[in-house]
Amino acid sequence: MKAVSQYVAYRMINSEEAEVVRRIFRDYVVGKSAKRISVELNRDGIAAPGGGDWGFSTISGNTKRCNGILNNDIGRIVWNRQRFIKDPETGKRQARPSPAAEWIIQEVTELRIVDDRL
Repeated sequence: MKAVSQYVAYRMINSEEAEVVRRIFRDYVVGKSAKRISVELNRDGIAAPGGGDWGFSTISGNTKRCNGILNNDIGRIVWNRQRFIKDPETGKRQARPSPAAEWIIQEVTELRIVDDRL
């Protein structure tokens, strides 16, 4: 677990990106859909995490894979949620969920940017 702890020590909150995440949560709480939120973020010229345009799946994610901004584990870092295998026919990598028992979870409350009320 030492390597995991050392990895967490290098993380820090980017205040501009944190405000975008809080905006997404506030918009969702008042009833905006992930699609509408993504359209508004793009309209306002706010870059997505990868630097391009926002897509609704970046916001809503996949509940089975526990990804997407709204499905993210708040105040926790989770490693090993998925593994990748190579499709023998296409040669492309395919994501496969790992069993929850194999996840490595670390609480990082100091990196939490969304409170319980939101």
